Formats: sequence, C-alpha cells, structure tokens
Amino acid sequence: MKLKFILIASFNLITLSGWTQNSTVQSIVEKVELDSLTFFVKQLSGEKKVFINGVPDTIYSRHIDQDGNEKAFQFIKQKLFSYGHEIDSQQFSTNGKNLFGIKSGTVFSDRKLIIGAHYDNRPAIKIAPGADDNASGTAAVIEAARIFSKYNFPFTIVFAFWDEEEQGLIGSKAYTSLAAANGDSIIGYINLDMLGWDGNSDFVADLHTRPIAGSVQLAEKVSEVNSRYSVGLNLHFVNPGIGATDHAAFWSNGFTAIGINEEYSNDFNPFYHSPADSLGQFNLQFYEKCTKLAIATLAECALDRNLVLSAKEKPLSKEMFKVYPNPVGNYLTIEKVTQGLNEYEVKVYNEMGQFIQMSSSNENINMNVSSYPTGAYTLRIGSKKGSLLETKTWIKL
Repeated sequence: MKLKFILIASFNLITLSGWTQNSTVQSIVEKVELDSLTFFVKQLSGEKKVFINGVPDTIYSRHIDQDGNEKAFQFIKQKLFSYGHEIDSQQFSTNGKNLFGIKSGTVFSDRKLIIGAHYDNRPAIKIAPGADDNASGTAAVIEAARIFSKYNFPFTIVFAFWDEEEQGLIGSKAYTSLAAANGDSIIGYINLDMLGWDGNSDFVADLHTRPIAGSVQLAEKVSEVNSRYSVGLNLHFVNPGIGATDHAAFWSNGFTAIGINEEYSNDFNPFYHSPADSLGQFNLQFYEKCTKLAIATLAECALDRNLVLSAKEKPLSKEMFKVYPNPVGNYLTIEKVTQGLNEYEVKVYNEMGQFIQMSSSNENINMNVSSYPTGAYTLRIGSKKGSLLETKTWIKL
C-alpha cells in the first residue's frame, strides 16, 4: 500500500498547555473499558458466542457472501437498541446494508457528528475472524455507543456501521452520495479501521486527512485531544490520507473526515486478510489508546456548541473576532469584537496541520506573519479555560 506523504507530528504538552481538560470528556474517556472492547471483538470474530433474538450463535465470518454478515448486522443492531439509541439502516444492494445508531442532539438535532467503521471483512472463506480488520473498529464504535448513551449532547451523534467496504467502500459511498444530494449537515466524520496491531510497540497511529472541507482542522483537534487527555499515542499525520477506507467516501462528497488507523507504512499487520487475523495478535494497550483517542475527540466536538471545522459550517453564535486583512502580506490583525471577554489565546496551524505559533491577549493582536510561507492557515481561538471560541481561515500572500 503506497502512501504519498507522511508527516510526523510531535505536539508536546507545553504547546497545548493553554487548553485545559473538559471534565465531561475526561469522564467519558475514563469509561472506556478494555474488557468491554475485547469482548465485543471476540463476539464479532467468532471466539465467543452471540445471542441473536435470544438464540445462541457464532459469527465465523462477516464477509458479504457468508451468513455471518447478516448475523453481525443483527448483533450490532441489538447492542444499539439495548443502549437506547434510535435505529436506522440503509439497504444499498441485494445483501449490503449499513446500520446506524442515532442519539439526537438536544439543541442542534439537524447537525450530525458521525463515528463509524466497516463491519464486513475478508477473506471470502467460511472461517475468517477479521479481528483487526475490522472487528477492532466496529467494537470501538459499539463501545462509543455504550458510553455516549449516558450523556446528552447539543449535536446529533451517529454511530455508523458500513457494509461492503471490502468491495470498494460501497456502503459508505451509498450513504455519503445520498447525504450530499440531500444537503445533510455533517459536521465531521471519524473513521476507525484496523486499530489492534502495533508489532513494534511504538504506539504510532496514522491520522489520515486531506485539505477537504474542515478535515485538516479535525485532524488538528485529534492531535490536541491526544495531548490534552494524555492518551499517549505518537501520531503520524498522513496528508493526503489513503483512499482505501471509508473516510475517503466522505472526502469524495466534500465532507469533513479523518481516519484513525494503526501504522500502515512501517508496521503493517502481516495477518491482514488472513484466517490468522485474531485478537491474539493485538497490542491491547495500543488498541485501548486508539479507542480512547477517537471517543475523546468525538466528545470534545459534540460538546462544543461553537464548533466550526469547515467554511461550509455556519457559526452558531455571533462573531466574536474579526481577522484582517485576508489575504495578508506582513501583519495579521485579530480584533476582539465581543465585550466582556477576558484573555484569549490564538493558535496558528498550517494547511498540513502543523502547529506554528501561539499568542495570547485581552486586547487585539497584531501578528507578524511576514516570514510565513505562502499558503492557507487556520486560527483556533480559545478561552484560557480551554473552550474553543472560533476558528478562522486566512491566506498568506
């Protein structure tokens, strides 16, 4: 598998020290249970029996041509129902079905954040565990659905399970093309595909993004969360991210999306698409960290009423800052237009998601950007207490 570009991001705690933890997000992260995750993986990969409509059964394979594919669909559906989520599905081919658990937002129910994974697998044989690819991601989304059921959020959260990813992202393409045609307001999508393998125990995870909608900004958010909540992963930004998994379907339709995956280029799982892809090959500490990072990022976004990742998204409150001139040559002015706001912080990122500089003030900021290379940049403006207030994009001439 070729990756066109890999950028190693080394964001440290000092860089992000101005952004404090959200106690609700921390509570959510602490509820991630490795025992729960591994039990779901065992059920999805045939190591443990499942109960479907009260009858014990075993999912030996989730390949589209095996009856275990339908069993997996029904098993996940029952889990979502048990957590109290609204259930929806999308049949897009004779056998292909996407599944959704929906937790409606309390304020902005028409705006959606989605976390998803494909539940089908390979190889096309009767016994194919598919533990890493992709029971690992599927179990992580089920775990998110379990934990999030106990909380309320202003935005709607969708827990998505895609089918026929292994045939060319057919399920996610069917969903995103329809969502784009309907003008759905999808704030962002987090894709989880292969989270269990870390053969050299270096805790390196790939973070796939592209300069489409607010995808780079969402990747920046993931990196901030990794530091803020001491998740402990070493993140590789991959830009442009690979097109071989479901986040690519969102990019193709202009939506904000990122993918969290184990390292593909230097530590690829040798048991990929083989009958030996089992839970026994997992680095469990790495798997737990990947799941915590995804769930913490989803929670951070879901609790931020002023979240704006893309120019397509409209701010939910009155503009608090003005940034000019735009495009800019030498000096960028950040004007505070809201009265009563105390000290705030401004962080600058380039279009690859790299942190450039930070400034803080309780007045206007006149930032010298004369040495910046030509290109697009993002400002993330936050309060001293850690809340994101606004996101601004500008061009350096």
